[in-house]
Amino acid sequence: MKHSIRKKVFILTATMSIILIVASIAVSSIIFIVKNTDDATDNCKSVSNTIGKMLMEDYNDFIGDCRRKMETIYRDNREEISDFMSNEEYSQSEVTDFFSNLVAPLFPPKNAFGVSYEILNFNINYEDVTLHLDLAATMSDMRSFICFYDDENESIVYLLDSSPVTAYYHHYACSFDKVTELFKNIVVGKTQTVVFFEKDFYNAYTPLFNDKGELVAYVAFQYSNDALMKIIGNFTSLLIATMLVATIIILIVYLLLSEKYIVKNIRQLSEATAEFSSIMSEGKNLHTVDANIKTKDELGMLSQNFSNLQTKIIEYVKDLEVKTANEESMRTELNIASKIQMQSLPNKPLYSDTFSISSFIKPAKEVGGDLFDYFMIDESKMFFVLADVTGKGVPAALFMMRGKEIISSCAKSGMCVSKIAETVNNELCQNKEGLFITAFLGIFDTRTNTLQYVRAGHEQPYLVHNGIADKICEESNFVLGGFKNFKYIEDTLVLEEGDKLLLYTDGLNEGINSTKEEFGYDRIKETIETSKGNIMTSLYNSLKEFSGDTEQFDDVTMLLLERAETKQVLLTNPGYEDIPKTVNEINTILTSQDSDKVSEVGIIIDELMNNYVSYSYSSQNSPILEVKASIVNHLLTLSFTDNGTPFNPIESKDADTNQDLAERKIGGLGIMIVKSLTNTMQYQSYQDKNVLTITKTMLS
Repeated sequence: MKHSIRKKVFILTATMSIILIVASIAVSSIIFIVKNTDDATDNCKSVSNTIGKMLMEDYNDFIGDCRRKMETIYRDNREEISDFMSNEEYSQSEVTDFFSNLVAPLFPPKNAFGVSYEILNFNINYEDVTLHLDLAATMSDMRSFICFYDDENESIVYLLDSSPVTAYYHHYACSFDKVTELFKNIVVGKTQTVVFFEKDFYNAYTPLFNDKGELVAYVAFQYSNDALMKIIGNFTSLLIATMLVATIIILIVYLLLSEKYIVKNIRQLSEATAEFSSIMSEGKNLHTVDANIKTKDELGMLSQNFSNLQTKIIEYVKDLEVKTANEESMRTELNIASKIQMQSLPNKPLYSDTFSISSFIKPAKEVGGDLFDYFMIDESKMFFVLADVTGKGVPAALFMMRGKEIISSCAKSGMCVSKIAETVNNELCQNKEGLFITAFLGIFDTRTNTLQYVRAGHEQPYLVHNGIADKICEESNFVLGGFKNFKYIEDTLVLEEGDKLLLYTDGLNEGINSTKEEFGYDRIKETIETSKGNIMTSLYNSLKEFSGDTEQFDDVTMLLLERAETKQVLLTNPGYEDIPKTVNEINTILTSQDSDKVSEVGIIIDELMNNYVSYSYSSQNSPILEVKASIVNHLLTLSFTDNGTPFNPIESKDADTNQDLAERKIGGLGIMIVKSLTNTMQYQSYQDKNVLTITKTMLS
């Protein structure tokens, strides 16, 4: 194979590069050697020597005193200084405040009254030396500081710096830096000014000795290499102008040659690519397109590879169509499986006049690994379970279905809750996939309001009593499906009127946000205690708000068992004055409900009691009215029992609100208002008593 394109490009590139390199070396070498080495070195050394002599002559005692005081602070606080300097999270103002506070004892406050002469004198000398360094550094376009060498920690410790505090390179008093091997070899132990290049700076260090000839500190001047680069830039402008002319000539030649040998073939390849792209976008009659490049150079190879690529793409598209059809079929099957799974779980709350149990579930995938169930075992006992299977997706869902059937079968057979757990555990231990279930199983006796339960590795439930939520059952049994023949211990809990028991899976408390922070138990407790509506809905909404755009990674399932709160008012010879008293009595169990709904309940009681007092007892010597209220799961049940004249308000004719008020017959309007404010009304008459039962949801 002939590599003609490579040779042509190589020749053109080599010619251009040689011209540029020769011009660059000729100009840059002179600038670098003359300016960079001689001027920078001599300037640093001269300034450092001059300032060093001045400091030893005029400020010898101050330098020694400053060294002693700063060294004491440095050694007493070195670890704190090191920690502070290594933490990049501090702001500039925080850094300044830290070091200012560190050396504050050496300097007088703004109002210098009562400050010792020693501190005032130290501050004056400190400012004078800083001013001298700043003046010398500014005039020579350098930066300057005074430091001493800490041989124990191989660091230089800064005494003062002439640069502004706001400068990023400012060295705070008592701050330090580790020195390099170059510094130790060149600076340490020398008695004369030394100059060396390090980290883009020309550095000049002049030792400062006290009257006894002891080394006290170093005065240092640094000259940035960036300053020299400005000089080089002036020469670069001339170099660019020279190169530009040469480059134009080279490009003209290059364009003429590339048009003939490169551009034409590339154009053909581009047109073939566009045509093939159009064919692919239409998705019909897929076939390859030939670029008609017959050369044996790299473009010829590219054309051949393009033809091979087209063939592979067509094969891939056909395979993808088959895979897409299979995946769509799988998604359809998963959706059906999800519906079957949801249909196997209770979809309505279970109510009675003393309790209710309701559920909430949000799977993380089409099918999930959480399960729950609840049903009446007999007339007085209700069984419920909330469980979580390890893993997610189809395997967890299948294992969940199996676990649910076993649990349901055992519960319906009349076993106690601990026996149910033991039987289910032994059955699930037979699986070979290593799956297990955490569960909370309970049997609630509606006659005694007693709950017998077993917690098998599951999350601790919250018991809500008088508006306060606390966890129960600190000790847990082992999970179901872990070890065969495990003996499960059951616990007992008595639910008082108005108590709520919340069960949940770990998808709630372990829900995370974008920073990987968990929702946690504290937020669960706070949400429960502040919720005015459905607790489970409030919890899920709080979780979604907390998680934001973070995808739900685990199923969220909850059960809420509530014991009804009741109030009974028995009135003998009821009168109109008893109406507000009765309303107030009933309101004592509605304190946590929506205020508008509570007002509507007051209207209902007022209208009905007005009817009873006005019309029901005309022929009764000993009138009695019993008003009974029961609320559970935000459903209020009101019953009115009286021994007055039989009357079915449900069958009464509503008032004609379209009729003129003067012509409208009295009656019917109050009952019509009651009907509009309630969900259901039921009337019964037996044993010379009338019973009107009303239900009303208290949710907005």
